[in-house]
Amino acid sequence: MLWKLTAVLAFSLAWLPAPAVRADDTPECCDYNGLYVGVGGGFAIEDFDGGNADNGSYVNARVGYRFLDFLAVEGMGEYMPHFNGKSGRYLSADTSIWSGWFNTKLYPTARWTGFIQPYLLAGVGGMWGDTKGGVLALNQINDNGLAGRFGTGIDFFLTEHLFLTTDAAYLLPTGDAHELDQVVVGGALQYRF
Repeated sequence: MLWKLTAVLAFSLAWLPAPAVRADDTPECCDYNGLYVGVGGGFAIEDFDGGNADNGSYVNARVGYRFLDFLAVEGMGEYMPHFNGKSGRYLSADTSIWSGWFNTKLYPTARWTGFIQPYLLAGVGGMWGDTKGGVLALNQINDNGLAGRFGTGIDFFLTEHLFLTTDAAYLLPTGDAHELDQVVVGGALQYRF
């Protein structure tokens, strides 16, 4: 529980007021509107119901469009290849998860924070969990369902087109996948056209 509070606090510090910059002083790089693509990955911290598993990793690919300076929409595909089960339903089982997301990002400080752009994120999507093995000698369990994604992050613009993103989000699945809750912390390298 302490690590959750630490993660929330760390990303909340990004929202501290930055020195004000007038819109006409904003460098050319800070016109962030437009299409972008990216690839990334990170660390997935399981919060499974019905058992316990080792934490895992994930990779993702995304494409999005930012408009009105402070709003972006994004499609993202994500794969979590391996959670090793340690107890309950997941004892001695391997779980992999595919997910697809439609995210909305809000940049409330877009006009004032220059090359560093913090954002809030909310998304909906689908999760497809595949659990193999286990103490009950299960051949395979497929857990599918709709899911919500809630988080925060920061875009760091390196050049006019290239930027790094760090983010943290809580994934809250429903339906058969309701036991696959997790926190993801990671980043992506992205290119804005």
